[in-house]
Amino acid sequence: MEMEIERKIALLHAFAGVALGVAFGLYLNTPELTLLSVLLLGFILSYPLKILSMKFFNLSSEDFTLKEWLGKGYFIFLTVWIMVWVFMYNLR
Repeated sequence: MEMEIERKIALLHAFAGVALGVAFGLYLNTPELTLLSVLLLGFILSYPLKILSMKFFNLSSEDFTLKEWLGKGYFIFLTVWIMVWVFMYNLR
């Protein structure tokens, strides 16, 4: 996969992480979330971005495997999402 496509996929996941981080930070009042539930929730929320990335950049399943998505998409989404979520939660 080309580096330019990898950057665009990372930006797509980062922007989605910012949007969901703001939404969760401002509107979610549930303090009972554990680390495992946050990881699972992040996986469920970001998996449609994998499908969107594959369709948007014309990638096949062999070009963009689950392992590559975990490193280039999910990790970036999760990191940005958690950082923005905590920041917005503390601003309220």
